[in-house]
Amino acid sequence: MNDLVDKKIERYETLLREMWAASEKYLGAFSVKLLVERVVWDISTEYREIELLHYDEGRISCAEMAASMKENPNLPVDDMFMKFITRYVEILARLIGCEKADKIAKKLKEEFGNIPI
Repeated sequence: MNDLVDKKIERYETLLREMWAASEKYLGAFSVKLLVERVVWDISTEYREIELLHYDEGRISCAEMAASMKENPNLPVDDMFMKFITRYVEILARLIGCEKADKIAKKLKEEFGNIPI
């Protein structure tokens, strides 16, 4: 069970890094950091564990989150990250326009498969 949680967290961590890198091309590192901070704040009202996400200048780590989830295996990891990703793309679309946000979403779907963006 722990290996499954670790693999999920690792996959989402990779996805978040890709989102950061793609967004940074349009917004710059500082603005992307603020965007991630905003989304963490939004999602934390429902999922406190999202506050364990560490991010700074393109580096995102879910290590503390993975440790917390091992203690609470009933946490809906997929729902939490899907809400994060959805909220991120919604705000990103407002900032850079739907066309550019769609390009990023398409690239993420190609690389990560069944992500409902």
